[in-house]
Amino acid sequence: MAIKVALTLIFAFLLVYSPGFADPVAKAPHSGIVAEAEGMHAELVIEKSGLVKVYLYDNAMKPLSLGYLQGRLVVKAHGGAEHNKDLKASKEGKEGTMLQGDPIKGLSDWDTAVVSVKVKDQWVHFRFSHPHDKKSSH
Repeated sequence: MAIKVALTLIFAFLLVYSPGFADPVAKAPHSGIVAEAEGMHAELVIEKSGLVKVYLYDNAMKPLSLGYLQGRLVVKAHGGAEHNKDLKASKEGKEGTMLQGDPIKGLSDWDTAVVSVKVKDQWVHFRFSHPHDKKSSH
């Protein structure tokens, strides 16, 4: 009995405090979806209008202020349609570097997205999966 209680408490502790179990949407400053690659985090926001924004953060989710960046987005919609967009860097005050692309017309829902960012001479790829819950507007 004591072993079951101890295991239950350990599991509950890991569920609450382990980053592997954390809800990425809860940590997203702009209510987007967060992905990690190469020691950076990216937050993808696709607004209802189809406007695409990508915010870049360090490992501690502090906004990164990077120089000129080149970015690309590939989004796969339900039904198999694929949308490709170039992303341009801009600064939003304290928000750090943000990449933005032209709106994707007719994108009502999507399945997966890959954001590729060229930092210095290296491409970093962030993969996002849409959560498909009724509360999400992304």
